[in-house]
Amino acid sequence: MNNNLRIKNAFICQFKNGAFVPIFGDIIIEDELIHEIKETSYSDFLKGPVKRKDSITDDKDLGEYDAQGRMVLPPLINFHEHIYSRLSKGLPVKGKMSNFVEVLENLWWKFDITLNEQANKVSAELAAIEAIKNGVLTLFDHHSSPDFPDDSENIIKKVLKARELNAVLSYEVSDRNGKKNMRHAVRENLTFIKYRTTADFKGQFGLHALFTLSDETLDFIREKTKDLGCGYHIHAAEDAFDVRYSEEKYGLSICERLEKYNLLNDLTFLAHGNHLGRKDFEIISKHNASLIHNPDSNFNNAVGTLNLAKVPEEIPLLLGTDGMHCNMLKTIKMAFLTCRHINQSSEIGFGIVARILKNSFDIHDRFFGNTPMLQKGDSADLIVLDYCPYTPMDADNFLGHFIYGACETSVRTVCKKGHYLMKDFIIDPEEEVYKKAYKVAEIVREKFEFLQNVER
Repeated sequence: MNNNLRIKNAFICQFKNGAFVPIFGDIIIEDELIHEIKETSYSDFLKGPVKRKDSITDDKDLGEYDAQGRMVLPPLINFHEHIYSRLSKGLPVKGKMSNFVEVLENLWWKFDITLNEQANKVSAELAAIEAIKNGVLTLFDHHSSPDFPDDSENIIKKVLKARELNAVLSYEVSDRNGKKNMRHAVRENLTFIKYRTTADFKGQFGLHALFTLSDETLDFIREKTKDLGCGYHIHAAEDAFDVRYSEEKYGLSICERLEKYNLLNDLTFLAHGNHLGRKDFEIISKHNASLIHNPDSNFNNAVGTLNLAKVPEEIPLLLGTDGMHCNMLKTIKMAFLTCRHINQSSEIGFGIVARILKNSFDIHDRFFGNTPMLQKGDSADLIVLDYCPYTPMDADNFLGHFIYGACETSVRTVCKKGHYLMKDFIIDPEEEVYKKAYKVAEIVREKFEFLQNVER
């Protein structure tokens, strides 16, 4: 494989000292690394003729890619995924969906029971393609397949590895399917963390929302993980019911319960956090855990949403999609607009986005180290957006271009270690995966329809 490549005529958006600094020029890639960033004249580029490419074979030199003035960024990261959700589209839900618990009981807790080895595998194949198409090369996944827990994370790992993605994987532990199933879920987490992690694949210990986890189970998890040094990936305060349940049944806030069982540390993720209070924020800060905001999912489930402007500065804020999709550009824009709407102010938002982008690199580094930032010596991992800035762009106004320009376009090309995962929107063999998925989805739908009429 030839990993020597020159990406020319690009707005190269390097991440330096906590902010993006765009320069116009060429990226020279040798032996999977960025060998040189060569600044060139944008004025000279504007004087040249516009080149049109009708196919990916139009380049005379396949070792050269002409970005034609487009923006180039480091790869994006999805900090809260549910890869298993991919086959859920269009399922015929018969039960009530008038509140969050009913959504869980009548959709998700029936759907995840339908998943077997084949469904887990094809869901990962779909998610991998979707991730690449959206410029996402690292996924933090939270998996659930109660009737097929054993080795399910390793199945996902193998699929993502074949597509050259990185991931931090976890399996959702819950009491809702009985004690035996809970113990299987714990074992799956432990097996992956102990024996399946590599330089490109790490593990967190996954937990469902605390209202589905007893004190006995949390104590069991604490005992099993006390010497692992792992982080935990937990649904926390997504809906107000989670908060009320914890306070009424245990007399503790959600984060007080987590702290009681030693489940908070600098590798722990709290997904959503929509209804966390000041006391919870203080505990999160104390343990340096991260908070993962999922704006699209919050709106979809009508559970309320986190006011990012109220989250203390010392808490790492990150973004995820909660399995709804893998479009992180869309998610960033949604988080920005939601923050402005909630606070009824057009003077905030850019600072929040800057904070989230910086947190993303910092937390990625905690798990993997050597996060690509488009600098000399970095791994040649990058994405080319289908956005050509048509007004002046520099470090001071980058976020304006990013939010109102880049986030409204698509990812055109994706490179990993200097070779293409997607080139000018083409991924191979995309259509074959969709055909295979449809056949598996028919079986999933049949099982789901049966479960509509069965008490689990």
